Amino acid sequence: MMQPHIDRYRVRSYECTPEGVLRAPELLNYLQETASENARVLGFDFPVIDEATGACGAWVLAQMRLRVDRYPRWRDTVLVDTFPWGARALTANRDFAVSLEDGTPCAVATTRWMLIDPATRKPVRLPPSVGAVDAGRAPVFGVPDAFSRLRWPDPPAAETPPQAYRVMRSQIDLNGHVNNVHYANWMLESVPAEEVRGLLVSECEIAFRSETLYGERVESCTASLGGGAFAHRVRPAGGGPDHILARTQWRAFA
Repeated sequence: MMQPHIDRYRVRSYECTPEGVLRAPELLNYLQETASENARVLGFDFPVIDEATGACGAWVLAQMRLRVDRYPRWRDTVLVDTFPWGARALTANRDFAVSLEDGTPCAVATTRWMLIDPATRKPVRLPPSVGAVDAGRAPVFGVPDAFSRLRWPDPPAAETPPQAYRVMRSQIDLNGHVNNVHYANWMLESVPAEEVRGLLVSECEIAFRSETLYGERVESCTASLGGGAFAHRVRPAGGGPDHILARTQWRAFA
């Protein structure tokens, strides 16, 4: 049975909205950093994933689902508790529970990860040592598979004009491609401000389909699904296979 892994973060002013609330992509940064740190503790850190054999690989996020019940505010201390579970041949699950220092629950998230060969950029099988890790805890959403089959609506209703971006050097991570949190920034930016004024993301689910590299041009598309829900896609500029598909739900927070 593995020991609990909890990291602490102090919410900085530059991570907040004008109202002093932590931005959703910054919360995803906390999750990503905690996942990386726990992987290091468990001996599955980049680039050596299996210390016994010296096998190398790069962790990439395949799916993510987040539910926010309360947003931390400026200067709050945030605790991120994470644990791996349910590894298979090609994928490994990792869940998160986010709370304030006094124990107030803030959010939960579930993620699914894959390993790629840094040279070929293709998925590789997980080492047996990864599958042997057992946190002995139930998934935070209460079911083994909390992910949806995300699709772009056909035909899309109330689709907004695409937002175009060129990938900058600052958006490239240790794996040599666009970091997953930048996709969240792109897709949230394309939501019409007038439709979510006074609202924050309460749920977010993203399926990562293909990587994006430095210098490439992409477009972020959003379609309203009604009731504060939106479908999202990021794809090559002018069309092509999706880099991500996503769905968000927005609501007012006290």
